[in-house]
Amino acid sequence: MHSALQQQVRRTLSRHDLCPPGSRVLVGLSGGSDSVGLLLLLREASVHGRFQLAGAAHFNHGSRASSDRDEAFCRDLTAQLAVPFLRDGANVKQVAEAEGISFEDCARRLRYAFLHRAAQDLGADRTAVGHTRDDQAETFLLKLARGAGATGLGAIYPRRGDVIRPLLDVSREDVRRWLLECGQTWMEDETNADLSNPRNRIRHRVLPELDQAYGGPTRAQLARAAELAREDGQWLDAQAAARLEVLGRKGPDCLEFDAAALLVEPAPLRRRLFLQAMRSMADGREIGHEHVEFALEVLRGERRGADVPGSRWELRRPDLVLYRQGRGSALGSACRRAQAPEGDTLRTRR
Repeated sequence: MHSALQQQVRRTLSRHDLCPPGSRVLVGLSGGSDSVGLLLLLREASVHGRFQLAGAAHFNHGSRASSDRDEAFCRDLTAQLAVPFLRDGANVKQVAEAEGISFEDCARRLRYAFLHRAAQDLGADRTAVGHTRDDQAETFLLKLARGAGATGLGAIYPRRGDVIRPLLDVSREDVRRWLLECGQTWMEDETNADLSNPRNRIRHRVLPELDQAYGGPTRAQLARAAELAREDGQWLDAQAAARLEVLGRKGPDCLEFDAAALLVEPAPLRRRLFLQAMRSMADGREIGHEHVEFALEVLRGERRGADVPGSRWELRRPDLVLYRQGRGSALGSACRRAQAPEGDTLRTRR
């Protein structure tokens, strides 16, 4: 008999097609309860799911006394399970200070870059990470506090590219209970108690207060709200992508739009259309709410132009033009004169 936890993880795998037959899955292994549970659950599920567990990968953050202890634990665990193991590491604190970014953002970037390399080395086409329903609820509240829209309130997605999250429908408490029943230990990260970290404050202060105010646990309901927002956001994003094809025209290093046509689009579609257009020129840089607002201000004539990551908006009536950054405004007349190749045209002709 499989436990309720195992059955729920299998349902999540099937519902979102996370590990299709023939796929090879790498597990991101930190040594904490979530990732240890993920490794054991996927190892068991692979027997029946016809996918293969390619291995586990551990990134040593090098920023706390227990970092080497956690790495040794992961190495020993994978050896016991006969699972291939890869590791890498960096002093994240030093890198973050040198780059001028937060420790959390730096750690995330370095970790996912390593997981991508490790997946390539082990021939994996999926990388599984151990986010649970608790992480979903915490992220939803963080996004809500930042004023995110439906797409942002979708919080943690079951799949983003090759990264999958099979534990997103189960709680951290359920994972730990199952590990104890299996006699499996894990490592505790002492930094999880640091209340200077916003996520930890949400976890240890805000959620317990919210539970008390509500009169019961709220994490499942918050995760459900994130799922509904994600579905709405994905539908709106698809509609915006279709409108981008209709309303935009590609030129050399730019995108042109009929300003009058954009002004009559519904606001939710217009915002997403701008977001998608800017992301196409951002080269991976973050595009946020404020950049969409800049684009709207240019469209309404409240400012002549606005620089955003990787590109610049300019109103050159009757067109609104998004130029690739670094090419300068002199590209404007050439962009407007140019005719995009037939196969490269986003269908508008004015």
